[in-house]
Amino acid sequence: MDPVINYPSGYKLDDTGNLKKWRTEKEKLRQRLVNRLVMRRGIASIPGYEDIGSRLYTLGKQKPSERSARALEFVDEALRPEVEMGEIAKVADVALTEKEGGKYTLAVAVELPDGDILDLEVPDVG
Repeated sequence: MDPVINYPSGYKLDDTGNLKKWRTEKEKLRQRLVNRLVMRRGIASIPGYEDIGSRLYTLGKQKPSERSARALEFVDEALRPEVEMGEIAKVADVALTEKEGGKYTLAVAVELPDGDILDLEVPDVG
């Protein structure tokens, strides 16, 4: 089990900031995938977990014409371990929307092994 990404306690914060127990395996998977995307790659302080996370925080340094392609590359790279474990089949789509202040909102659709699509949203990227 990956102690940095997979939270065995099974809790998350709800809209009011209170802890809420995850109800389904998809909720656990969604949170684990979002964690992989928001964690900065190479920043993990636990030896052996340096490759966890993504390089999405570097999007602001990319050329504007290359940002969407780089976002897809960074998402694929960050979620590759989940594909290798069979938790997801592939990254189906990545959409990058620019916000004020040089930040972005990232919408990611991943295909699950059963063919369902799981949508993820990562605010304030870059």
